[in-house]
Amino acid sequence: MLIVFEGIDASGKTTLSNLVKEYLLKKGFKVKMFSYPNYASIYGSIIKLFLESKIDLAYQELFFLYILDMFREKQEVREAIASGNIVLIDRYYTSTIAYQCSLGFNYEIAKKIIEYLDMPKPNIIIYLDVEPKIAIERKIKQKVPDVFERNMEFLGNVRRMYWKLINEGYPIKNWIVVDASKNIDEVFNIVIKALNI
Repeated sequence: MLIVFEGIDASGKTTLSNLVKEYLLKKGFKVKMFSYPNYASIYGSIIKLFLESKIDLAYQELFFLYILDMFREKQEVREAIASGNIVLIDRYYTSTIAYQCSLGFNYEIAKKIIEYLDMPKPNIIIYLDVEPKIAIERKIKQKVPDVFERNMEFLGNVRRMYWKLINEGYPIKNWIVVDASKNIDEVFNIVIKALNI
């Protein structure tokens, strides 16, 4: 099974995915976790420079960097699923579509590229929905926000793009939408109940 955690910045994806991982391990499941961008990878390190405003990149370059960062681990994800793991991914290609298409990348072309690359399809996508204002307030408390994290209008566009994906049922119909303005314990309990694992 492949479970993906999605949402705008500071919606709680990383915290929640780690909590779900701990819960599943305690239940005796084999679990493998991936997170994107992977800043330790060649592609992720370039993305990090962009997010820290150290280099400029066009949205087309960003789209391919994010996708290549995931594509390089495609086989590892497939093998983890095949060997009986529940695979958890903190941000996946649905995030790349939501963010880069909000910057101007063509939505239909983005989907065709992902289809061509034959990326593993999630079984479940957990979408943590939160207002951009709340997300930015959270992020400021954590650290200095990056180029995306401090732009409220942009995060609003990304949120609308996520809803486009959800309403379209892309890449799957099985999106679990959770109000991420609640505290993390409430969100966790809602998600565990919805996963029914």
